[in-house]
Amino acid sequence: MDDAVAPGSGIGRSAIMQFLCSRRLRDGEGEVLEAGRLAVCWNEQEVGPGRHQLLTEETSLARRALRAVTRPAVVENAQGRRTSGTRIGPAAHDLVTRSGMPLTRGGVQRLRLAAALPTARARTVGTPGSAGDSPEAGPCRDQAPPSAGTVPAADRS
Repeated sequence: MDDAVAPGSGIGRSAIMQFLCSRRLRDGEGEVLEAGRLAVCWNEQEVGPGRHQLLTEETSLARRALRAVTRPAVVENAQGRRTSGTRIGPAAHDLVTRSGMPLTRGGVQRLRLAAALPTARARTVGTPGSAGDSPEAGPCRDQAPPSAGTVPAADRS
């Protein structure tokens, strides 16, 4: 039984919204900061068009809240290849820039914050359509880059 919905409360569930915080990990290569993410999942055929619209709006609110407390970040892999569409909060940015700690999205690849974007790409970072920054919610889409806890979105009548 999920603790987020009290037994007998009469509140059903339509979607699963997962906020995973970033975390510091130690592995064989040292300490690394693993990215957090927002993941949302529901079955559009089961919830119907009205509830689908509501869940899309609720997901948009959650994404806006996360975007309000983070900023665009460009990361690069060991070969220098840059990736945009990533966001980072101020405390994580300070930690990574102060310590030189590498970043990970949950795999073995190690990433570093890039100094700055080339000017031609600077306008597109963090805008809808960037990698990992889809403006649409829906069935089982990750909304940002992994770690611990699932919170079901309440079923509203």
